[in-house]
Amino acid sequence: MKTFKRFLGITLGLIFANIVHSSDQFLFPDNQFFDTGEYTKAVPIISCDTPAFHFSKVLEGHIIKHSYQIKNTGDAILYIIKVKTGCGCSTVSYAEEIHPGQTGDLVLKIDTDGYGGKLYKDVVHVMSNDPNTPDFELTASGPVEALASVSPKGVRFMGKSTDLHETIVRIEPNSNYSFQITGVELGKLKKKVSCTLAKQESVYVLTVRNQMKTPGRYWGKIVLNTDHQKKKQFDLWISANLK
Repeated sequence: MKTFKRFLGITLGLIFANIVHSSDQFLFPDNQFFDTGEYTKAVPIISCDTPAFHFSKVLEGHIIKHSYQIKNTGDAILYIIKVKTGCGCSTVSYAEEIHPGQTGDLVLKIDTDGYGGKLYKDVVHVMSNDPNTPDFELTASGPVEALASVSPKGVRFMGKSTDLHETIVRIEPNSNYSFQITGVELGKLKKKVSCTLAKQESVYVLTVRNQMKTPGRYWGKIVLNTDHQKKKQFDLWISANLK
């Protein structure tokens, strides 16, 4: 009789254990259960439906703003630790915490000044606590038009200070835009260089001359003001190393 009771107790115990085991997934729906009987640690997962942003042609100096939708498809809070851009012309603002199943904005602001005639490209690195993708990459690119073609793009004087140093800069407006150069500002180069501006048909000709007659160095920029609504000025960098 004792043997039978012992057998019955063991049998009922096994049946009950199997029932509890098979219903664990329903008793604890917030946890992932594997056949091994182990539960996974909750982690954040960073993602973005459109990580590559490509903008249409813009005029240099135009400010571009774009918002990336950062998603957290994991089951723990996603913390954005740091965001780095590859260009000093761009800045970012972003949500520092994104809860599971939610999205947060990462806003990229691009200043295209100085990119005229080039294809703008940048890679944004999003550092987070996602253990699988701690450095998530976003990209931004697009063509930037120049208001005018400037040749040469900068002036450099080298040699003897007693020699004549003069450079002619040609400024050819882009046919897609209409503007006039309204003036020239020398700034801190006022005693170092002199300039004369003339217009030959549709091309501006700027003659830059060195005025420093003693050995030395200097550098700075000449500002050419325009009447264009979006591009108010050109910067022409000047440097000299005279002996």
